[in-house]
Amino acid sequence: MSRRNSGSSIAWLPLGLLVCVLSGCGKGGPALVEVEGSVNVDGKPTEGVNLIFFPKDKALKLIPSATSDANGKFKLATDARNGVPAGSYDITATYPDPAVKPTESQRMQGLGDPGPDLFNGKYVKKDTSGLKADITAGSKTLPPLELTRN
Repeated sequence: MSRRNSGSSIAWLPLGLLVCVLSGCGKGGPALVEVEGSVNVDGKPTEGVNLIFFPKDKALKLIPSATSDANGKFKLATDARNGVPAGSYDITATYPDPAVKPTESQRMQGLGDPGPDLFNGKYVKKDTSGLKADITAGSKTLPPLELTRN
């Protein structure tokens, strides 16, 4: 009888592991600091600027990102969670032309490219963008990112 029970327990093990993986157990990772900031393009708060924060510490494998809202504000997120690991970052920025929008049909199909980058690639490379941030456990708000189209 105990032999049958142990066999049953083993049979349930893969299901238990699957539930654990799907529910997010073991999702640990570094502690995240909730940080916000703002983007100004040619001196004005700007909506739709996409930011990617590349950690200088190669051990950090997660890449935080954000998109500025109508007031030029953004909140960083990492791996679908609010916040960012503390550390130093190189930042890239793109500004898809807001006049170019996919049709409803394209959106529903996952098609439709964003408009051309209004920065013309000026901030697209982390090593040459000139954009940097240092985030500590006490960071709350980053200095505004002052970007130009020309």
